[in-house]
Amino acid sequence: MQNGRGKSKYSSWTPDDLTNFRKDAGLSRREVAESLGVSYRMYCYYESGHTKIDLPLEYAVRWLTGSGEDKPVVESKGQGTLTPFQKERIDRLLNGIRAYPIGDLDEKGQKILSQCVNEISTLVEAVA
Repeated sequence: MQNGRGKSKYSSWTPDDLTNFRKDAGLSRREVAESLGVSYRMYCYYESGHTKIDLPLEYAVRWLTGSGEDKPVVESKGQGTLTPFQKERIDRLLNGIRAYPIGDLDEKGQKILSQCVNEISTLVEAVA
């Protein structure tokens, strides 16, 4: 199938190529699926040959399994799923909430703000 630029939108990779890239990187199917943002089942369809491998998937797998400083860290579920950038954004949000002059809020607003801080902190601790 052709896209508007006259190039195939599908990769020339075979399912075995995809499997070999994953295995060479020492990653499980589930880790690759989660890192790519596709379901485990969909990723298995790619590796089995049930679904054609498109170019964006090939490029993402090449990047994911690449070497060097740009290689992402695939974290297991027990270690969390937030990126350093996401953690920094949450920390800044929490600091902003904590610095907000709650004296300007009514009792209900103070309670809601306090609960937000507690809930966000609990969630961050759970995935960090």
